[in-house]
Amino acid sequence: MDIRNAARLEAEQTLDQSLVTELFHPRNDGIQDYSIAQATVPAGSSTRRHAHKRAQEVYYILDGEGLMEVGNESERVGPGDAILIPAGTPHRITAMWPKRLDLLCICCPEYADDDTEILEPVPV
Repeated sequence: MDIRNAARLEAEQTLDQSLVTELFHPRNDGIQDYSIAQATVPAGSSTRRHAHKRAQEVYYILDGEGLMEVGNESERVGPGDAILIPAGTPHRITAMWPKRLDLLCICCPEYADDDTEILEPVPV
């Protein structure tokens, strides 16, 4: 049995500026064709608007509230919400003040930096 706990794993900042803890990914584990990671967006912060050329993605909100933007649509999201992000669709999420936003990111095929296109400059 393979059990992962995000609190015991090292987090890394991704291209979209979220803090991500990779739970399962084909390059490290016995899974195929998808990846799952826990991401944290600090209160009042946003990920950078980005798109994945090949991967479709699902965000599943664990804790906190946010404003989810997918394409030209935006909507408030909170715990228990799952958001489908089609491949090639620009998206970003903003954590509403005063609480950080914790979510799962499930990508199929698996997440890859070279599949991620950042669509806005790095915040100053």
